[in-house]
Amino acid sequence: MKKFISRLLVTVTATMFVLTGCGKDEQIEYINKGIKEIEATNYATALEHLNAASEISSEGMALYRAYGLAYMGMSEYEKAVEAFEHALTYSSGELTDYEYDINYYLATAYYKCGMYKEAEAVYSAILALKPKERDAYYLRGVVELTNGEHDAAVEDFEKAISLDRNDYSIYINIYTTLAEYGYEEEGIQYLNSVMASENSGMSNFDKGRVCYYLGDYANACIYLEAAYKGSVNEEVILFLGRSYEAEGNLNYAITLYTKFLMEKSQSAMVYNQLGLCKLEQGNYKEALEAFQTAMMSENNNMMQTLKYNEIVAYEYLGEYTKALILMESYLTSYPDDVNAQREYEFLKTRA
Repeated sequence: MKKFISRLLVTVTATMFVLTGCGKDEQIEYINKGIKEIEATNYATALEHLNAASEISSEGMALYRAYGLAYMGMSEYEKAVEAFEHALTYSSGELTDYEYDINYYLATAYYKCGMYKEAEAVYSAILALKPKERDAYYLRGVVELTNGEHDAAVEDFEKAISLDRNDYSIYINIYTTLAEYGYEEEGIQYLNSVMASENSGMSNFDKGRVCYYLGDYANACIYLEAAYKGSVNEEVILFLGRSYEAEGNLNYAITLYTKFLMEKSQSAMVYNQLGLCKLEQGNYKEALEAFQTAMMSENNNMMQTLKYNEIVAYEYLGEYTKALILMESYLTSYPDDVNAQREYEFLKTRA
């Protein structure tokens, strides 16, 4: 294990092929195009650009980092591991944020492959060099909990909290993680401790979202309405709208989302939530329009969710052949989506 860690985070001597002139610029251009396609979740197109970059030179940390990200997006985690590991062989020995970034991705790829000990080792190596890296403590805790190491996970969660007790997102993340693995009551204790602390610095938004996760939707609405009057942004509107949805006031939630989209921002997340409300109302055509509009929004990083919801809308509209065609394309990009695989089998019986 020590050998493994040193390979990732200690000086690596590598012979780098140095490009000069237009060749280097052309390779960088293809890599940048690949990254843009990755951000748009067009992974197959991204690989085409990266392969073009590789034809110019098959060397470079940025190239293999990009390959790793593309393979991650396509759920080809073993290939992602190979790419990230190869990217790190180009380290000069002076660790920068870029190398740490790749290590975080590598740990995620290990985790997705079920290589929990390897993922844990990467986070431990990061913490050996950056002992106040809160994300590494939290993520190592997630890996440990997945691997059945409950006590070790809780210890890491507590350490993550101790590094910034006024960041309430970490309490929510810990709650959702514990709940996912069957420890919801334990997770609720974290949220209750926040509300009981009477921290004067806690904003109405933070109080509202903690209440939301506690299932106290009435108080969530009160706090979030106060936050809404003070500053309207994507997070506030989403938590406020979802709280009203949970209270059964679907029409008011739709009004909030629509008003925000008209006045403030073309948010993919808000359009998606609006579409989900329309689905629940039975307005399937309007739901489909919302999902498709979201897909065209700038800085859209939830394309997988939107593509799936688009398929559901077509299904509800009775357009099974269209839904089937889209599902086949969806599964090409996201083959490990178990729910989609089941839906695909159902659509084949209807189309």
